[in-house]
Amino acid sequence: MVKDVKFITRNGLKSAKKAATHKVDGFLEKVYFKEEVLKKYESHKGFSIGDNGTVLFGNKWGLFRGVYRVAKGIIATNLGDIGEGLPNKELEHWKKYNINPSKIPTGKSYFDFRDTIRRMIHFMNLSNERVANHLKKFYFNIDITDRKLFDLTRMENALDHIKKVINKETTVDDFQARIIFLNILILESINIELINKVFKAINKDLCYSYEKLALKEISNKYLKKSTPKKLKSSLDGSIEPLRSLKLLQKFLLLLKVRHDVIISLGIKRIEDLKKKEKDIYSKISNEFTNLYKYKTYGTLFKNKDYFLQNEKLIEDETKFLKLLNRFRSSSAAHGFNEKEYKEILLQLGFKEVIEDYSIIYETLISRVSYDIEHIYFSLLTPDPPIIDYYKEYLKHSLKELKDNSKEYKYVFEELASYLDDFPEMYDDLINGVLKIYSEKKSNKNFVLEFGCFIENISYSVKEKTQELVEYILEGYGYNKPITLAHLSHIIKNSNKLSKNFYNKTYEIAKKSLADKDVDVGFCAQHIIFCLIEKFPNKLNKKEIAELLKGKKIYFDLKKHLQPK
Repeated sequence: MVKDVKFITRNGLKSAKKAATHKVDGFLEKVYFKEEVLKKYESHKGFSIGDNGTVLFGNKWGLFRGVYRVAKGIIATNLGDIGEGLPNKELEHWKKYNINPSKIPTGKSYFDFRDTIRRMIHFMNLSNERVANHLKKFYFNIDITDRKLFDLTRMENALDHIKKVINKETTVDDFQARIIFLNILILESINIELINKVFKAINKDLCYSYEKLALKEISNKYLKKSTPKKLKSSLDGSIEPLRSLKLLQKFLLLLKVRHDVIISLGIKRIEDLKKKEKDIYSKISNEFTNLYKYKTYGTLFKNKDYFLQNEKLIEDETKFLKLLNRFRSSSAAHGFNEKEYKEILLQLGFKEVIEDYSIIYETLISRVSYDIEHIYFSLLTPDPPIIDYYKEYLKHSLKELKDNSKEYKYVFEELASYLDDFPEMYDDLINGVLKIYSEKKSNKNFVLEFGCFIENISYSVKEKTQELVEYILEGYGYNKPITLAHLSHIIKNSNKLSKNFYNKTYEIAKKSLADKDVDVGFCAQHIIFCLIEKFPNKLNKKEIAELLKGKKIYFDLKKHLQPK
């Protein structure tokens, strides 16, 4: 007879198998387990363990739904799911780790460190996409097949190790193993072959640290001449190129420098970019040589502060990746260097040594994840503005604006950014938007966001936006204060006023001064104030003074309206 395995639920002991076949009520009753229940499966290749605690044994059986982490070290599932998915032998194993529901912590949902790892991998992949696209568009003479910044093709083994169950019983040896695999996942995945190819195309000395370059210089100038032929190869053995994190840091600096060199040379087209590629590389090479001379000999150069500030930014934004590397280096065969270990913990925010490695581990992963996000958001320099590419971006953005039914704001912001770099794209951009407007003019959200967009681009194209006053006024019925605010900003950003824009703006302002809504009156007064400040001879001041009689004045209008 098959044993009937029962689990503790809030309504007493219940059979998992009977709940699965609906012989008893309670299929969706929650049952809770210590996370250690998963350890049995972690070291066996035949099993696959999901981040939430799911367990699959090939195609034979598995607990693959209804599982989630409710607190640190505790997972939950439905009674019926566990009865349906697991054979009796496994149910007996899970029974050993079954927890009474009354002992489960209540409150906020638990944020597991595996979620942080998943987020970190996401940003590593995003960084890969950005770097790959950048290299494809801006490095024409380098033969690169693998353009990914991080090689994640063999990450599964490392992930399996760093996602294993960890708690206060975890040994120092197991903790050290996780530090090693975390290094493998992040630092050893840095594509050093890719970075070195880019460096060598510009100047092969970029592949070395400043210290190694100094040794190389000394060796070439002085030592090789007096070193026996048989020993000359030994001199080069100590002059190794940069690897891992330091190589990545220098690459991030190079991306920034190259971007700014292209901007400084006024390059705006692909054709010019290709023609001046040698000049760009020469300028970059000279700047890094100057930096080397400063670092080695203290020789000052014009862009010293620029380089030092950017180097510091990169080091600050990757300081926990450096700490991870240091953590691994401090590990010995039987533990950690105690002094080094205490210092590392202090940098992680622990003022004293703690024995629960799971707390240290989760904190370390969280900090390292911040650095990976910083690389994507702060350190991977945006592409330099090249109009040929921007024209392609414009096509994609307009298509997105047309197809999108809700989030217009972000597409409009993207479109406005194009005009910041290339105001000459205005006609193509506006014509494209107006075609879409004809289809969406009854959409409130689209109309209001279009008005925000027109105000936004007035900073770059100035009074050209006055031609779009009709489209701004379409939003008046939806949101009067915002529509009036758009008009006042266009006035402030203009150097002259068209007759049509002035007439329509003045009429809507006068109409709005009589509105009972305080916010509408305030914004109408702001239009009057902007007109008087920027174009003092345009307004009929007597008319305005009459309209404002008896009203609270929000701006310094009285001195402007008083007859001289």
